[in-house]
Amino acid sequence: MKGFILMLTFLTRIPIRYKFDFNSDDFIKGIKYMPLIGLIIGGILFPIRHFGDKLVPMILSLLIILVYLIVTGGLHLDGLADVSDGIFSYRDRDRIFEIMKDSRIGAFGVTALILYFMSMIVLLGYSNDVTILLFPVAGRCFALLVCSLNKYAKEKGMGKDFIDNTRISHVIGGFILLIILVSLFQKWLLLIATVITGIIVLLVSSSVNKKLDGITGDVIGMTVEFSQVVFLLSAYLLESLL
Repeated sequence: MKGFILMLTFLTRIPIRYKFDFNSDDFIKGIKYMPLIGLIIGGILFPIRHFGDKLVPMILSLLIILVYLIVTGGLHLDGLADVSDGIFSYRDRDRIFEIMKDSRIGAFGVTALILYFMSMIVLLGYSNDVTILLFPVAGRCFALLVCSLNKYAKEKGMGKDFIDNTRISHVIGGFILLIILVSLFQKWLLLIATVITGIIVLLVSSSVNKKLDGITGDVIGMTVEFSQVVFLLSAYLLESLL
């Protein structure tokens, strides 16, 4: 329970008071709860979509994005911007790390954030309520997958605990949760969307890994947000075309 609470307070801005001291071992034990925390986030977003049918898609998606940002604090967007600035600079490994560490955002980071919010505004308004419930779960499942398959690229950093301690059993548990939820709602196309997202995420993470000789905490954050967009887009295209 301590691990779950610590991970919940780290990944969200949900106000929870706890009386025990922070312990890195407890925090590490909370890694396996990332998909469950994604479900909590999705559960908060679900009623907005479920009861928002009378709203135009643009307003509906705006409400979902605002609540998502309030709940998560925009935690992973910094990683999306930093990785974009670094990778698309086409510099050597050491220079990429310098760019990613720079607190100032560059042109590629701005472009990535603009594309991200444009995608979310378009996709969230046209996604069904089950997809809205599950996309935060999928994002955190794929983050665990990327952590389990790669090493940490530097000697130390905030993401080291995640990457060094994520096990394949955590990944399997997360995807089992996702499959169970898809089965309960019988939205089978979301399983195909999950496979498509997985292929794209693995290709992107492999490319990043080659450039950095590993991954970092920023890459984890980027993976969460990037995979969520790909999952939403895949789900929408499958439901529209099939």
